[in-house]
Amino acid sequence: MKSKKRPRENTPAVDTQTETVDREQFLKAFEKPTQIYRYLRTRHQISPIILHRTLSYMKQRRSVSNAKRKSFDVNSILKRVTDQEKQKVSAKAERSKSLNLKIKGYFCENESNDRVDVDVFLIQVCSKRRGGSMTSVTKTLLRTVSVPVNPTKEEHHDPLLISHECFSNSHILPIKPLILCLCVNTSPMNSPMANGQCNGKLSSSDDEQPSRKKRNGQYPADDIEMPVFSTEVVILDRNKKCHVSSGDYEFVLHEQGADFKNASWETVMNGKHVQAFEVFNFHPTLKCSIDWTVNGKADSSTNSGATDATHMQYLSENQLMQLPLNSGTISKEEEQTTPKKRQRVFYQFLYNNSTRHQNEARDDLHCPWCALNCVHLYGLLKHLRLCHARFNFIYVPHPKGVRIDVTINERYDGSYAGNPQNLYSNVDIGYAFKRNGPVRRTPVTQVLVYRPKRPTESFTEFTEPESDIQINRQFMQGHNRLYYHTMTSEVIRPQEIDVDSEEETDPVWLRQKTVNMIDEFTDVNEGEKELMKLWNLHVMKYNFIADCQIPEACYSFVREHGVQMIKKNLFRNFLSHMVNLFDFSLIRPDVVHKTMQMLDEVDDSMHRS
Repeated sequence: MKSKKRPRENTPAVDTQTETVDREQFLKAFEKPTQIYRYLRTRHQISPIILHRTLSYMKQRRSVSNAKRKSFDVNSILKRVTDQEKQKVSAKAERSKSLNLKIKGYFCENESNDRVDVDVFLIQVCSKRRGGSMTSVTKTLLRTVSVPVNPTKEEHHDPLLISHECFSNSHILPIKPLILCLCVNTSPMNSPMANGQCNGKLSSSDDEQPSRKKRNGQYPADDIEMPVFSTEVVILDRNKKCHVSSGDYEFVLHEQGADFKNASWETVMNGKHVQAFEVFNFHPTLKCSIDWTVNGKADSSTNSGATDATHMQYLSENQLMQLPLNSGTISKEEEQTTPKKRQRVFYQFLYNNSTRHQNEARDDLHCPWCALNCVHLYGLLKHLRLCHARFNFIYVPHPKGVRIDVTINERYDGSYAGNPQNLYSNVDIGYAFKRNGPVRRTPVTQVLVYRPKRPTESFTEFTEPESDIQINRQFMQGHNRLYYHTMTSEVIRPQEIDVDSEEETDPVWLRQKTVNMIDEFTDVNEGEKELMKLWNLHVMKYNFIADCQIPEACYSFVREHGVQMIKKNLFRNFLSHMVNLFDFSLIRPDVVHKTMQMLDEVDDSMHRS
């Protein structure tokens, strides 16, 4: 008997319109913060505010390690200075060295002449320090030396002396590498096999006719080829390090302008690998002797029998002391080494407690908003929380990598945090144009001693949302505050901060107005006007408002303006003014006498001087 089918439950239909509205709200909520952070990224690239490598959680971005700070000792400063002085002395000695080059012979089995000419060139490559856009190559012919071919015994001839002046910088641009070029002019050749080398295929067909015939047993001048073999020896590299020491050398020569595209290692030694030093058996060589001299004497620092460490390093870098040349085979160690697996990061955007979007996995640790390479996952999470506070970030482990849940931070304080002076500027040109030059800020001096113990790096701090205590707050207040004038209620500009305007009872406009009002009087003479101008400005400056302050006002007035009154002949006017003060019971008779006595002393001192 068949079982009765269970009726399906009525499933509510999905409201597509509601889902569309939620989708639009989700995009609208995440759109504004994303645009803000994209703009800040562009502004930071043009005019950076901070360097990310200086942050404690971005140590991996530092190109220079600070490990030496832990073992720093004051005594090491003396050692460092001593080493620098030794380097200067050694560098000075290096600049006074001369190079003696003695060419012993040219070795080639296919050379028909008994002697060949060797051109010695000195190549100086000058380049610009930054960018390398300006490059100048100077090739100087030092001498042409005639050397024997395949000599059996060493001949005696004068060596070539290259003075230290050739190594000095006589150019405007700095000299980077200094190269010694040796060019050998060999005998003429008319066939490809004249020098025993073949860089292409040869045709042995007898049907081919020669292009031109011999005349009097000689080839025409157009068919004569003069092969030139050369080699280059680096004397000084870009870092001014010498790679050539005193000793005997045998240089491998290569033909200039030869095409080696068809040559391969399998054409010699029956396809076997060729050792590095076996190259000397298949190419012409030039034997030379190099000696360094200081002021005409042999340099004891370089031994002709032993190769110094710098030269050994140069040989190792050029693979002359390595294993046999690689012919394309890969060792087992290279096959077993696999690239390090990158950590995959998933970003899941949540809105209204539901997943709205999950982007594709990223194999790098770059910030998706500012494209900053955080190198490590801890640095990425720390950067997201500290630099993108408009979002909340939760770290969730994932079987395929790492998942980061992103939500909108509802507690974010989006108030203006820039320079408050820009809000009250006369011209509203925006904050970006205010950063064209240095901006003076409100000077605040506070001693901050805050050295908390840094917690160990752990991902547990990112598994929970930030609390109110963890929100960063300023340790120093008042730096972004605005201050106002008490009298005018205007904003104090940064250039007016050093001026104590609160104690100013006589601003410029008030003093000018007082002078103008006194000038309007018509029933007083000019002497009285000048005296009252000085007196009123003096009383306004020191704010004398009580009767008991008038005697001190008289004394200070004579001390400051006594010379000016004598020059303007205001002695009698000042005496009348003092009598008026006595008539109104503002001063006593002894004050009048003492004040006039002080003015007489000023007059006497002026006459004596």
